[in-house]
Amino acid sequence: MLSKALFYQRVACALVALTWILFPTQARASALYALGVGLTVDANTTDAVAAATTYYDLDGNTNGRFLPNASTGLGVQINPNQGGSLLLAGANGKTWQAPADNAQSVTLFYRVFETGTANASRPTFSSYSLLYQNQWNPDGNINKYWSATSSVGTVDLLASLTPGTIATPKNYTIEFYGSSFMTYTGGNFTAYDNNGGNNYTTSFQLVPEPSTASLLTLSIVGALTLRRRRA
Repeated sequence: MLSKALFYQRVACALVALTWILFPTQARASALYALGVGLTVDANTTDAVAAATTYYDLDGNTNGRFLPNASTGLGVQINPNQGGSLLLAGANGKTWQAPADNAQSVTLFYRVFETGTANASRPTFSSYSLLYQNQWNPDGNINKYWSATSSVGTVDLLASLTPGTIATPKNYTIEFYGSSFMTYTGGNFTAYDNNGGNNYTTSFQLVPEPSTASLLTLSIVGALTLRRRRA
């Protein structure tokens, strides 16, 4: 006959096992614990500053610098009609998996919208797949490194965006988060890296078309010329 202590111990073990079966994602510790993006920025092709790709950390410390937040922004005014561009040129991430889990894929999600747009009116997220590169297990559990570069394809983040006016350039926000699809015997789950549900954001400005600027300049010059002639 079982003692009360042994009986309650077995009941407790059975409840833990049942919880694991019914709610597997609540008991799994595997994670996407680092995420980064590569952005190629060129304000315009008429200045002396060439386009350059910089990798930023959204989470973790893979690239050595964090993405400037939306308040700080990328610190650049981009003129797409003078050759200016902003490209998603790559991404990277790291996963950690418990012994019974297996990270199968990592995906970066992104979207661009005019700053201040209500959430319900923002575009849906687009996806950017990262590729498995290598793995290591310093603590007995597997870490995997994932990345994607221009070989996967660059993404024009300015597509379909419109610049503002000379007086008031338009401000845009880029929003990111990542996910990793993981499997285990009998099921699967998704691990997210999304800044606690707030996602990761940065910002930039779009300035007007050169034709708009030229027209304004010509108007000012014309007005000054006419004034001088009348004088």
